Amino acid sequence: MSIINSSDLENNKSFIYDVCIIGSGLCGQIVASKIKNKKIILIDSGKVDFNKEVQDLNYLEMNGINFRENFTNRVRQLGGSANMWANQLMFLDRYEIEERKWLGENLSWPISYDELKKNYYETISDIYGKNLNDPFKHINDNNYFSIIENEFFNEKNISFVNSMWPSKVEKFNLKSKFTQKILKKKNLDFISDFTATNFTINENIETLNEIMFQSDNKNISIKANTFVLACGAIENARILLNNQSKYKILANNNIGKYFMEHINLNLGFLKSKKKLPLSILFGMKYKDYDLKKYLKISEDYQKEKGIMSCHSYLDPVYEENDKILFDNFLNEIKKMFRLSGIPQLKFNQINFKKTFEQLYFKLPPQISNSFMNSLLRLMLSKKNNYLSINKLNVGFQGEQLPNIDSKIYLSQNKDKYNQKIAIIDWKLHKIDYETQSEFIKILNRMFNSHSFLSFEENSNPKVEDASHHSGTTRMSSNKLDGVVDNNCKYHNLKNLYICGSSVFKTIGSGNTGLSIMAISNRLGNYLNKNLN
Repeated sequence: MSIINSSDLENNKSFIYDVCIIGSGLCGQIVASKIKNKKIILIDSGKVDFNKEVQDLNYLEMNGINFRENFTNRVRQLGGSANMWANQLMFLDRYEIEERKWLGENLSWPISYDELKKNYYETISDIYGKNLNDPFKHINDNNYFSIIENEFFNEKNISFVNSMWPSKVEKFNLKSKFTQKILKKKNLDFISDFTATNFTINENIETLNEIMFQSDNKNISIKANTFVLACGAIENARILLNNQSKYKILANNNIGKYFMEHINLNLGFLKSKKKLPLSILFGMKYKDYDLKKYLKISEDYQKEKGIMSCHSYLDPVYEENDKILFDNFLNEIKKMFRLSGIPQLKFNQINFKKTFEQLYFKLPPQISNSFMNSLLRLMLSKKNNYLSINKLNVGFQGEQLPNIDSKIYLSQNKDKYNQKIAIIDWKLHKIDYETQSEFIKILNRMFNSHSFLSFEENSNPKVEDASHHSGTTRMSSNKLDGVVDNNCKYHNLKNLYICGSSVFKTIGSGNTGLSIMAISNRLGNYLNKNLN
């Protein structure tokens, strides 16, 4: 193995490999980890460490629902956008990747749910070093349930979905043991700070022969028997669209289409007249993992109403003054850990019960999967111990109906490498809005005249993205309906594969990380078995 920096390379240097993987995020690394006895080049547009200037290549134009400011949902560096990931693991339900006749079109993936589920388990073990499925088995333990869960257990239109954060947060950068192991492979080289630009394709024999890469004033080319695009749903589409005008064989009307995101918004608030205990719906934190249960509209209700999959999450809400005092407390504690000053704690202003609760609820998963938070859980979950809050935020994460008008296409403006910039036109379908409305109807019906709980609907919900870009090179049985086949191979080329959530035909309502790992693992196994 060798890590090759752009400064070490001569201009116009050419390389030859068996496999070229473009993108060093979790997709590219997982695929690389599976391929044996082949010479592999893993190449990334970003540097090994985060570099602000490189991120300018992520610049987008928008012509639809706005994304978060400054496009801070993608990262170009070793590990890619996994550097921002909290490692939340969620499974898709079977019906989310199979045909749903109530939606009026075939949304089934060309691979089976059982095969995908098998790869989920295998992937978790490979990456985290141990089988982490046991926590999911224990999440239905009655000891986790409180007065809040019991209310929803009695509602026939509500089911549940489980979520887990392992204590080992995998960022796929140089601090990662998984990444370190890959970069030590004798059959693998890694080149950073080179951006994929121009393809050379032999249309007669339907193969991609070579890709040009650029870094400031340097160009290199890489020839390979097999290429894998693993650059994320936006960049995978942009690279293909920039090369499409040069080659008829790349013509595919589905490239960039069916762009999907999870629909995030606040539905409103639940208010309680009773004191509330710690609940699995608020999250249970252990030394080795965090667990949380979300509310989900049942499959039968989705069929009845002709809507999409979605789930809702409950988070305790503290008064503004409590949040200010807590933030001040955290800032003073940080001084001590950074050795930047003596903490100035005003103990007469500290409500220790509320402070401990907010330490438990508000710290990010990267920190909360700790011994400290395991102790806090034990304290907060003691019998007859109640939280200091009586208000809960009702968040919503909805699956988006695949929509041909929701798409990535190209601007006439170009980046510094003369590549056209992507325009993102994120559009929702009326079914997406109807799904939100149905969840609100269920909550209103449940708590309209409840003895101790009431629901207050958000009068002005704002749709936000979740950084779960998907669907722009979707998987299909033929090129009329998608871009890649069931093995992630580009329909018209014999040696180009595409990996990641861009191949998803549907997105489900759960976070995409685990599904991305499963698909990547499956592709890596396929290439390892089938490459000559």
